[in-house]
Amino acid sequence: MRRLVTLVPCLLVILLVCRVDTQAGDKKDPPKKEEFKDITVDDALTPADLKDRVRQGCFCKPYVLKMVEGKTYQIDMTSGAFDSYLRLENAKGDQVAADDDGGGYPSARIIYRAAKTEDYTIIATTFGGGSTGKFRVAIKEVRGN
Repeated sequence: MRRLVTLVPCLLVILLVCRVDTQAGDKKDPPKKEEFKDITVDDALTPADLKDRVRQGCFCKPYVLKMVEGKTYQIDMTSGAFDSYLRLENAKGDQVAADDDGGGYPSARIIYRAAKTEDYTIIATTFGGGSTGKFRVAIKEVRGN
């Protein structure tokens, strides 16, 4: 019986030492912050796509992007097939930005500083109703602002 009583405190000491070492290791190696990587999406609008709820009659493709509060993002949409139009909605579905020719006709550009960290929806659509064809959406973080 004495061996059991002596053994239990030793196990507790070993567990505590291991726990302290693990916690100390956590302090030495803080988690790395993930850097935003530029995103490019090549896609196409077709008659099978959804119609935009704001620009009725215009086909659209939605893309979800997690934005970080206080960071600024540039979203560009280009196409040789149609006049590009971009919309940006917050997580509640409220439109927070829209653009037709900010990237120079016929390209759209939104530059947006995130009001809070959350998922935003980029809606790639067209200026003219019923337009279809290939397009590119490019997203980058604008640094130094």
